[in-house]
Amino acid sequence: MNRGAIVVIGLILAGLFELIALNHGRETLLPIAGIPVAGALGLLVWSLLERARRRRPTGPDDHEIDNGPAEMLQRWQARAQMLADRAEGTRADWDRHLRPLLAKEFESNSGHRMAKNRRAHEAAGQLQFGPELWRWVDPANSALRDQTNPAPGRPALDEILRRLQNM
Repeated sequence: MNRGAIVVIGLILAGLFELIALNHGRETLLPIAGIPVAGALGLLVWSLLERARRRRPTGPDDHEIDNGPAEMLQRWQARAQMLADRAEGTRADWDRHLRPLLAKEFESNSGHRMAKNRRAHEAAGQLQFGPELWRWVDPANSALRDQTNPAPGRPALDEILRRLQNM
């Protein structure tokens, strides 16, 4: 039986109880009129409980995220592996994914902001990495559309990270 039918039956019963109450006098009106109201309240509570039960996830396949230390470490390792794999891709991959991270890390470690003094920033970068590696960190040397030339590879990324660590 659907909700619409229950409501219609409730209204019919309320009308019948009102007719009975009119025939027997006003003293029976209050107890008899309370029966449909109690039924309507019961239906409302049942409907709310049913809705809450349908919304509540019930099993391990729900969409909750585990934010424990093991899960965070696993996500960090997956992201690090993905970024390291970009070092073996094209120059566009390097420029799109690795160069911004390396340039930001260099700026924060060296204290030289490119926006403040471009020449001092470039001089510090060449001093830290050498001209060959600096061209892969320098944010001004980006070629986002270069899908033909290869990225410098994992050995260059390892050397850049080692030099960033030693700053």
